[in-house]
This record gives sequence, C-alpha cells and structure tokens, in this order.
Amino acid sequence: MRLKLKRKLPVQVLSRREAIRYCEQRHRGESVIISISDPNMVYDAEPFCSPENRVTAILPLCFSDAEEPGTDVYGLEVEERDLMRDEDARKAVRFVRANRNKLILVHCDAGISRSAGVAAAIAEYYDGDARRFFESGQYTPNRWCYSKMMTAFLED
Repeated sequence: MRLKLKRKLPVQVLSRREAIRYCEQRHRGESVIISISDPNMVYDAEPFCSPENRVTAILPLCFSDAEEPGTDVYGLEVEERDLMRDEDARKAVRFVRANRNKLILVHCDAGISRSAGVAAAIAEYYDGDARRFFESGQYTPNRWCYSKMMTAFLED
C-alpha cells in the first residue's frame, strides 16, 4: 500500500553496539534514537545524548524479539503482552513526528529484526517505500513491529 508522501525522512537501522559507537563520536547534524531493548537481556552500555554526538533525544522501548506469541529469537517463551504494544508504537510515532527534522536512528540488539520493522514503517509512511528494509537481504523486519507502527501512523 502506497501512502501519500509526507516528507522524505532519513532513517537508519543500527545494532546496539553500532548505536553506542555512534554516540561516542562527534556528528555535525542532530539525530535522535529509538532504542529497543529486550526485557530478558542485561546490557553493559546504553546509547546516550551529548553536545558532541548531537543526539538530542532517545526513546527507550522494551519488548521481546518475536513476531507472534510463542518462542522469541533467544528460544524463550513469550506471550502477546511481551511483544511490541500499541502504546509502544504510538510513543514511537509521536517521537518521530516531533523529531522529523533530524536523522532518526533505530536500534535493537542486532539491528536486524525489531529495529528494521520500526524503520521500515517509518520509511513506508514518510517515503512511500520500505523496500530497502525488506529486499536488501541485510534485514529481516519484524512484521509485528511493522504492523503496529503502520497502524499507529494511520490512527494518529
């Protein structure tokens, strides 16, 4: 489904490690991060904002890496309540809309599934084209996240 183009929006997908490295560097342009964590993981480091990295805001979200209730990518049993919720998607949509003049970075643990699903929805809504996330072979966008985000964009 092609949507009416709003304004091209730069969106990139990163792994957690890449997001932290990004935050440790100086950047000329401003950016924001949607930071997706897993409720069953303990992390040594988190992305951060600073005047040097020009990351101006971070939206933390926490949900399991699965496309449906059952088993997540780590082999753990998850229920629907463990997956991205409608409220997570609404928060992400509000965050993107409030920061659409900046580079939007979306990261999860590996930068393959959850973050790609969220980024694909952002690209589809703003650019009308999410093919780079679905067809590149680099990502496996989480369809649950993509669907939740698209619904939130269209309802907001």
